Amino acid sequence: QNNTNNNAFDYASPPLPFYYISRSKCIMSSSQLSNPKAVWFLGAPVSKAIVITAVVTYIVAEMNKLHQALIFDTTKIFDHAQFYRIFVCNLTFGSMGELIFGLLALCPLLRRFEREMGSRKFGAFIVYTSILSTVMELLFFNIFFDIERYSGPYPQLGAVLGLFHKFTPRMHPKFFGVLGYDFSEKSITYGLCAQVILSGGFSTITPTFFGFVSGLLAVKWSETELPDFVYTIAGLIGKVITDEAPAVMMSRSVQRGGANRTRRAPTGGARAAAPSPAQPPRPPPPPPEEAIAQLTSMGFDRESVVRALQQTDNNVEAAANRLLMG
Repeated sequence: QNNTNNNAFDYASPPLPFYYISRSKCIMSSSQLSNPKAVWFLGAPVSKAIVITAVVTYIVAEMNKLHQALIFDTTKIFDHAQFYRIFVCNLTFGSMGELIFGLLALCPLLRRFEREMGSRKFGAFIVYTSILSTVMELLFFNIFFDIERYSGPYPQLGAVLGLFHKFTPRMHPKFFGVLGYDFSEKSITYGLCAQVILSGGFSTITPTFFGFVSGLLAVKWSETELPDFVYTIAGLIGKVITDEAPAVMMSRSVQRGGANRTRRAPTGGARAAAPSPAQPPRPPPPPPEEAIAQLTSMGFDRESVVRALQQTDNNVEAAANRLLMG
C-alpha cells in the first residue's frame, strides 16, 4: 500500500541505531526505504532541499561571479556591515571540485540521519547547529584569527559527521587493512570527509570543527522542535521537491495467484493424506565470538550481548539496535 503524508516535512524512519534519541512516528515502511525503484531522497526532504540549494546557488554564483560575495569574512561583516554574509556563507561550495566531493560526503550522512530522526527534528537539528556554529565562528575569527573562510556547508558536514562518529557502531572492525593496520567500514566515510575538510586547510577545518562540536551539543536540543508556522511554511515549499512514496510490491500470496486459498480435495475418491505433525523449531545456533566481541567493544556487557544476538538470529546490526534502544 502507499503511505503518503500531506506534510512534506513530517517523515520518520523505522528503528535504527540513532532511534533511541527520537522516537518519532513511523511514516514509511522498511520495504519502501529499501525498494530499488524508490527515489534516492525518499523520506529526506530537508536533505534534498539542502543539496538543491547548494547546486542552484553554485550555478548562480558561477554565472554571475559571486563566489567572493559568499565568503565568510569578519572584517567585511563588522567593518563594512555586510551582515548578509552570515546567512549565505553556508549555501554552497566555492569550486566545482569542492561541490562534487562535498556533496558525495554530505548527501549520505544527511539522508541517513534525517530518516532516523524524522524530518521535523532533523530540521530543528540543522537550524540549531547552524546558529551555534555561526556564533562560534564569529567569535573565533573576530577575536583570534582575522582571516577569510571559504564558503560552503562545512558546519553542517561537521554536525552530521559528529552524529556518525558517536552513534554509528563499527559493524566490521577489520573491513580492510593497510600496512598491518586494520580499518572498519566507517573509515571509508571518514576518508571521503577528510578529502573535503582538508581541501582548504585552516579555512575549512575550523568551520567543520565548530559544526562537529555544535552537532554533539544540539542532539538533545532537537527534541525541542521549531514553531509550527515554520513547519507549515516548509511544508508548502517542500511540496515542490518532496518525493512520493512508491507502491509497495504485491504480497507473495497475490503474486502466486492466491496460493493461500484452500486447495481442492483430490479427485477419484481418494482421501487426502493426513498432515504430518509439526516439527519443533530448531534452536538458533550459538552467537559467534566475533559478533560478541564487536558488541562488547561498544561498552555492552557480555550477557546482554548474547541475549540480544539470540533474539535477532545472530544479526549483529539488529542486535546493536536492540541494545542501543535498551
